[in-house]
Amino acid sequence: MKTKFKISLLILIIGISNLTFGQETQKLPNNELREIIELALNLPELQQYFHIDTNPERLPLKLKEFGEINSTNLSGVEKFGTEILILKKEELKQKNITDYLNVGDWTYVGNTLRLQLEYQIEGITANFMFERIDSKWKIKSTELWEE
Repeated sequence: MKTKFKISLLILIIGISNLTFGQETQKLPNNELREIIELALNLPELQQYFHIDTNPERLPLKLKEFGEINSTNLSGVEKFGTEILILKKEELKQKNITDYLNVGDWTYVGNTLRLQLEYQIEGITANFMFERIDSKWKIKSTELWEE
C-alpha cells in the first residue's frame, strides 16, 4: 500500500472517529503551536531544501496562514535567526511569492498531532506525527518525499 494512501486513510479514519464520537477540533495554546512549528522547521532532513546560502531572497522563511497558524499565534518563531513570516493567501498572490511553506494538513486529536508541510518551490512534502509526552511535544515519526 502506498504511503500517501495510508496517510489519507488514517486522516479519513480520524475524521470519521471525530464525527462518530462528537469530538470537536481541539485548539492548542500558542506556546504549543510555536513549539510544534519550530520542531518541524528544524527537522535536520528538511534543512537541505531551504537553500538560503544560494538563494538569500528566501529569507525570511515564509509560511502560508492556515487557521490557528497565523502571525498573531506564531509571533516570535524564528528560523535562520530571522522571524518567519506568516502570510495570507492573498498576500502571497499579490506579492507573487512562491517560496513559502504550505500546511497541507493539521489534525490534532488527544495527545497526537499530524502536520503536513509542503515546500512547493522545491517539490517536497514533509509529513510529521507528533506526540505530547509529559507536556512536551516530540516528533514521533516523519516522512519526506519529493514530487
